[in-house]
Amino acid sequence: MKKNDFLTLVLILTVFWACLSSSSLFAQSSDGNTSKSVDLSLHLRPAYHAQFDGTPMEFESGGFKFDHVMIDLGGQLTPKLSYRYLQRLNKVSPIFTKENLPSTIDYAYLIYAFNERFSMTAGKQALSIGGFEYNKYPVDVYDYSGISNLISCYLTGVQVAFTPTQNQEFSFQIVNNRMGTWREAIGIPQIGLQLEAPTLPLYYSIGWNSNYLDNALQLRYAANITSPAKGKTLVMVSGGQKWESGPFSIYIDAFYQHSEIDYLGGIRNLTISPQNVVENVNYFSLLGEANYRFQPQWNILLKCFYDDFSTYKSSIFLDKGNCLTSWNYQAGIEFYPNKDDNLHLFLIATSANYLKPTVAFIATPDNSFRISAGFIYRVPVLSLHRRTSPDFR
Repeated sequence: MKKNDFLTLVLILTVFWACLSSSSLFAQSSDGNTSKSVDLSLHLRPAYHAQFDGTPMEFESGGFKFDHVMIDLGGQLTPKLSYRYLQRLNKVSPIFTKENLPSTIDYAYLIYAFNERFSMTAGKQALSIGGFEYNKYPVDVYDYSGISNLISCYLTGVQVAFTPTQNQEFSFQIVNNRMGTWREAIGIPQIGLQLEAPTLPLYYSIGWNSNYLDNALQLRYAANITSPAKGKTLVMVSGGQKWESGPFSIYIDAFYQHSEIDYLGGIRNLTISPQNVVENVNYFSLLGEANYRFQPQWNILLKCFYDDFSTYKSSIFLDKGNCLTSWNYQAGIEFYPNKDDNLHLFLIATSANYLKPTVAFIATPDNSFRISAGFIYRVPVLSLHRRTSPDFR
């Protein structure tokens, strides 16, 4: 973030805080039925990373780095209306033309609850995708699997949610399918490849979340469809199952995307001409993560994910076949010094191993190993609340 942008943000928050202190927001309502709150927090993840690459492994680099610095503002305006704003402060981004927003802003939305069963979210939000890794808070994910790491997940649009029971939720979402220009999203078409921008560049998504056995078993599933170019289709399905019992939890996620145009860019960026369009791609990611809180202050984390990227049909640019296969392993230990979970220290080891592709003109990344040591701290900057029972009349 540029210095001027940071100073502007600080000024806005200072003025906002001053307005809250005037008590107009938290003044006693004449109808005696209000629910208002403001929560402001700062999320930090600095770490020392030691990077090893190649075969055999050789030390490549080491140093301290801020993986995340995020500001999170949210709260309740009325019993039915809430808001959320989340921005990354350690990332530089241009203003993308499609949404007129930088990619540093993850959330900027309002939620209106019509009643206890129906609600609507409007603004910049997360694309509806199943699984548990994707839906974790970014500062808590040390490394994302392939599809989760590549997809543009924060987009502007609307979502309607229906909660027929306390343990079932269904959603329908329409959001933009890109932030910037069409060419930025797909690349430059090769000579002889006739492509046009889609008339409605939108994602259409459905989601289903549920839990059973007193929340011990949790499910998250979603399906998405969009048009990366006129007459071309992208379909994605994803899902995850989580089991949580006492100090132990485990989840398994799966993601699959089938697209006539490489919209994720994972294969395109491995080619000798990454600026060009790549057609007819499949992406598949499978992952599992287990956590064991063997003591109140100590947690062991084990994670494994498998990525398989391929072309399902030959095109002008690439033959049919496997473009990338990787096995990734992660293990670590976390220490929580306080009674709450706002602060914890971590020591994490991460390994990535890549197999040789079957398609020519594909560059395989080097095998890598990384050791990371640091801390994650959710700093509670401000919390003001005035609550009464919600009124859904």
